[in-house]
Amino acid sequence: MCLPSSGDASAGAILYVAADGVVSDSVVSALRDAFERPVTRAESADAARSALADRPVSCLVAAAALPDGTDLDTLVSPDDARAEYPVVVYAAAGDEAFAARAVSLGVNDYLVRDDADDSHAELVESVRSLVNPDVGDSRPGTRSHRVIAEAMEDGAFVLDADSRVEYVNPRIEEITGRASESLRGEQFESLVDAGLFPADEYDRYQNAVSRVLSEGTTERLDVRFVDAEGDPRLFELQLSPAADGEKVTGVVGIPRDVTDREVATTQRGELLERMTDAFFALDTDWRFVYLNDRARTVFGEVREPVLGERIWDRYPSVADTELYEKYHEAMRTQEPVTFETYAEQYDGWFEVRAYPSPSGLSVYFRDVTTRKRYLQALESTNQRLETLLQNLPVILSAFDSEGVFTLSEGAGLESLGREPGQVVGQSAFELYDDTPAATDAIARGLSGEAVDTRIEYRGAVYDVWYRPVFDDDGEVSKLLGVAIDVTNRARLEDGLRSLQAVTRDLILTESVEEVATLAAEVVPELVPGTEAAIWLADDGGGLSPAASTAEGFESAGRIETASVDSGSDALTRADAAAVDDRLLPAGSAASSVLRVPLGSHGLLVVSTDGDAFLDVDEDLIELLGSTVATALSATVREQELRNREADLAAANERLDDFVSIVAHDLRNPLAVATGYLDLGMESGERAHLERAANAVERMSELVEEVLDLARQRTPVVDAKPVDLARVVDHAWRFVDTDDATLVREELFVVEGDDGRLLRLFENLFRNAVEHAGPPDDPLAVRVGALDDRTGFYVEDNGVGIPEETRERVFDHGYTTTPRGTGYGLAIVRDIADAHGWSVSLAESAEGGARFEFVTQPGRPQTTDSEKPDE
Repeated sequence: MCLPSSGDASAGAILYVAADGVVSDSVVSALRDAFERPVTRAESADAARSALADRPVSCLVAAAALPDGTDLDTLVSPDDARAEYPVVVYAAAGDEAFAARAVSLGVNDYLVRDDADDSHAELVESVRSLVNPDVGDSRPGTRSHRVIAEAMEDGAFVLDADSRVEYVNPRIEEITGRASESLRGEQFESLVDAGLFPADEYDRYQNAVSRVLSEGTTERLDVRFVDAEGDPRLFELQLSPAADGEKVTGVVGIPRDVTDREVATTQRGELLERMTDAFFALDTDWRFVYLNDRARTVFGEVREPVLGERIWDRYPSVADTELYEKYHEAMRTQEPVTFETYAEQYDGWFEVRAYPSPSGLSVYFRDVTTRKRYLQALESTNQRLETLLQNLPVILSAFDSEGVFTLSEGAGLESLGREPGQVVGQSAFELYDDTPAATDAIARGLSGEAVDTRIEYRGAVYDVWYRPVFDDDGEVSKLLGVAIDVTNRARLEDGLRSLQAVTRDLILTESVEEVATLAAEVVPELVPGTEAAIWLADDGGGLSPAASTAEGFESAGRIETASVDSGSDALTRADAAAVDDRLLPAGSAASSVLRVPLGSHGLLVVSTDGDAFLDVDEDLIELLGSTVATALSATVREQELRNREADLAAANERLDDFVSIVAHDLRNPLAVATGYLDLGMESGERAHLERAANAVERMSELVEEVLDLARQRTPVVDAKPVDLARVVDHAWRFVDTDDATLVREELFVVEGDDGRLLRLFENLFRNAVEHAGPPDDPLAVRVGALDDRTGFYVEDNGVGIPEETRERVFDHGYTTTPRGTGYGLAIVRDIADAHGWSVSLAESAEGGARFEFVTQPGRPQTTDSEKPDE
């Protein structure tokens, strides 16, 4: 063996070989501060050999356990081509087994590191004595076996080439109870006799010593025996060769008492096997050295590792994961790490706890997939609940026993203009001193009562729940409260009650006007601060004012629907600026408008000059509109039924009239005919028979007029558009008017019965000709539209009808001529009644008769029919 030199080593760097870590950093720092030469570090024996090949080294400092597990021999015994350098082993406490190997290699110095000494003064002094020969010989160039061995905590002995005891350290003396002088020079058997080894296994130990001497190998054996006190002991014996160059000159033996470690290891193994957590251990080279059953089961789902196999070789895909980073972090910092990680190959989550030590890494892990997914689901649920809570009008409160806010949260605070936590520290009794309902509810809760109530506060309505929390003594320690804004719901409930009441009233109404009035009055009750107007549709297709809560609505005029956008069948919200001004009260300052169709009956218009309508306002008004439309339909049906009953009564009356007329008007001509017929039969004179025939003809005319009268009094049910100008022209042609003249002004189209209207004008024209009076002036008949009302007139320039008889001319049978039946003008009035018109008699500008007819409401449509020939 080529021993390191203690000669001149003034040139070259100091090389420190050790695993990366905090201790290594402080060692390098101490050496750099002490020497004016480079200090480099290698983290493995391979890296150290590369450094030795690249540059001169003045001293090599090596840790006891090299990171890559390579023997110290290759560093201490360089190749012949490599320059010699001194070697110092800087070992941690407990590395005595390695010390034996260092002794056998003849290192220059062996030091036990004091982890509390950051200056590493003993190492610095040793290196200084080796690299700087000018410094006094304060330390020997090479420490003796004795010095090193006596510094060890474990036992140590040295045998020469003949297996004789050359040296034992104090620990051997303590174990055997014999002084070193009594053992020195004795054969190896003396250690057996001294009780260091059991006699029944002497051959096994002797053979191991022989192999070390003959082959230069290192032997490791377990030594089990019972000590002097009767306790079983276990020693771990390492036998290493001591060499002089390539010649083995002796054996260095290091027996280490590992009894306690074996017991601890056995107990730990039993404990680890009983653990529900998986456990495995790695050495400093990341090799598996232990796995419990649980770990084997988990790893077996993918690929079970083999003891001695590197974890990164077994599972190469893990090298780019969090596991790799965390394990290396633990080894580098020598601090435990705990983390959770997702394992894709298992499709699950694991909780990992890794505990580092100088000898490796202990890892505990458990499958937390179920818990992780539960927590994820819980977190997702919490997020949804938090989102829901943030968007609900909820206020969460907590008070101490004195009623002082300790919590104030929730989205409902926004309606109060408060920020979360704003009132914390304030007294609830002071904050709500203007709302007795609130302070009373809180006081009741603090007294131990569970409170459920509804409170109105600052224009809003809240459903509030207070629940007391009791301490161990049964006293209220705090009060929890939840308030929900139910303003819209409360308004809806109140509105529905109002609608229920008004619905009963609407059912009892007998006219559309009453329905409209009730509906308009209830709107401000449903939505305070509003005005309402109801417009009813008429037969002319327009909207007429029916009822309103605004003043001056009675003066509102009829509106043609062609000029008003009626919208859809559903409620619509509109800006007031976009609504026809005629639908709103005069001078209205409304900002928002709701238009509610009332079926085919009309339109409800609700306006406000305040804030925009809420959704609940629209719901209530829409419900009202539906209710009013239903009430209007029912009222119209009732009115139609009453009208039919009235028509039936009128028909019966007409039948009675017809019977009376026939009985009365036919009695006289029948008596005349009978009398003349008797006379003619007695006398045989033709003159009597002619008079009887004239009476019969008169009877025939009366019957015809009465039948015509009955037909004309039947109401018009199938009205159609009729051009009055055309009817007037035809009627004039059908009457024998002699030299009379017709003057027709511009007329219009009406809804009516074409045939009856023709008979109306014929009777009027015939009446004018028959009652024209003396022919001093030619008769002129004029027909035109009324100026002040919707309707038309028929007048002449004849002698007129005296005012005292004007009411009688329309009576059945009234006539002023001998040949008249008295039914002509009666038929005119009945035709007007059948159309729903009114007729009156006045005097024309020329003093003649003027008949005026007022038709149904609606602007007349003019016609361009040609005027008749005069």
